[in-house]
Amino acid sequence: MIYAHADNALRARCWLRREGVIVDKGVRTDVCITEDLMYVVMDPEIPDELQTTLLLVMYRGGIPPDEREYPKIVKSIAEGLRDRSIWRLYKDYRDVVHYLLDRWSGAREYSGYGALEALMRDPMLTEIVIPQSTAPIAKYTYVPKSLKEQLEYIKFQTIELGRYRRVVAVRNELRLPTNIVIPEPLMYIVVKQLLPSLTMDRPMLTREDPVFKARIAADLLEYNVNVRKTSVYPKPSSSLLKPYVTKAAAEPTLAVGERHALEGLEVLALASILLEMHGSIVFSGAMGTGKTTQLNQLLYMTPPWMQVVVVERGAREIWAPLDGQLLHLSVPSEDKLWTALDQALRYGTMHTVVALAEARTPQELRTLVNYKLTGHGALTTMHADTVKDALLRITEAEAPPEGLDGTLVIQLSAVGNARYVKEVKAIVAEGREVKVVDPADLTPKLDAYVRSMYGVDLKKEMTIRVEALSKAAEAEDPMSARRLLMEMIWLNRIDLKSVVENEAKQFGYSEGED
Repeated sequence: MIYAHADNALRARCWLRREGVIVDKGVRTDVCITEDLMYVVMDPEIPDELQTTLLLVMYRGGIPPDEREYPKIVKSIAEGLRDRSIWRLYKDYRDVVHYLLDRWSGAREYSGYGALEALMRDPMLTEIVIPQSTAPIAKYTYVPKSLKEQLEYIKFQTIELGRYRRVVAVRNELRLPTNIVIPEPLMYIVVKQLLPSLTMDRPMLTREDPVFKARIAADLLEYNVNVRKTSVYPKPSSSLLKPYVTKAAAEPTLAVGERHALEGLEVLALASILLEMHGSIVFSGAMGTGKTTQLNQLLYMTPPWMQVVVVERGAREIWAPLDGQLLHLSVPSEDKLWTALDQALRYGTMHTVVALAEARTPQELRTLVNYKLTGHGALTTMHADTVKDALLRITEAEAPPEGLDGTLVIQLSAVGNARYVKEVKAIVAEGREVKVVDPADLTPKLDAYVRSMYGVDLKKEMTIRVEALSKAAEAEDPMSARRLLMEMIWLNRIDLKSVVENEAKQFGYSEGED
């Protein structure tokens, strides 16, 4: 159906329930999760005849955003099917029918997501997917004319051939099938509803919904739909970077020449130091392993004197509470990406990190690692199943060895809902030769940097940053987490005021009033 239908048997299976996800004019939609982990949207019930009416209204296309036009639509369906009961039932269920049509039309406070509206409004969900149908998709040339033919066509495709889409609700990586079933013949309408600008000349597009802070991707070729919600920005979390070694160390022990299997928060701490030194950090992994999440978390550890320039395709996924430190460049298409990457350097200061949401091509990788040659750091993510595959793509990008030097590759993985660091490797350059090494091989340079900057050795600095990350994970909100990291890592250890004062005095500034 085009809206969520939950009969009494399905409602009785509810285990966890949330009431009033959508409420309007005395009509409401509830949601629940069953014990067998099905996500159930409980729209108000209406008779089968009215369900059929809504189905045909959708198939015929555009719902006017003025509810004064709704009676005409319903009446035309009743007359076309020669079913007087539809009109009588409409009068009895008028408020409910208008409530459901409003959600498709985008009237009043609705966004026009129809059957997906409740899922969009549920903050628990992180993603909504409409996957492939249970049967192979077929493209049809015959378009039924009469309402009766249209109804028979939809029912045949759905019931006889099994061509329908079941909407899936996603919480992190847990996939919950829903009771929302969309007949295949209606998928074109649903996809166009989500992305009206889709055409056969531009069959694959992504847009950002600023209301729900979600990225919506769809296509007209196979009717794939993915809605990724980004309304809750991640803050540093100890749970998302779990140790990948069975023996946990009491404290970071990385020292010059020492081999040590880094644990999750140690990886982030080490990466933050390398980023200060204008190194390159690549988060690699398969889909759903937390690459973008970890990139966002690393940005929390941007020192106060550095600027971050973010380059993304379309919807915004990279974010951190960097007050006055972050510039965001969003490009509408792939061909504009090069302009944005070039512009990123023009926006940059002498201490800049360029963050690319995802590096997909050798050219993009080469551009990023070359930022090191201009004195900038780089951050990105990459789809790769193993660290070996990621390293191969990076080293074959034909970047100069000096640009690759100091690149850290963090391979992420996931088991069930648990995300963890699987492997960490570094790239170093010796002359024209590029080598893949353990992170411990970077420690001489890292140790020299933290000694000159903070007056402690690398082991101590790692301990400080791991402790800061652990405490930030307990903060109530992103801003609090950022402030805590700022204080523990920089503000309580570096007298930035004195630095500014000393430099200003060199240009004739003096203390006191005129």
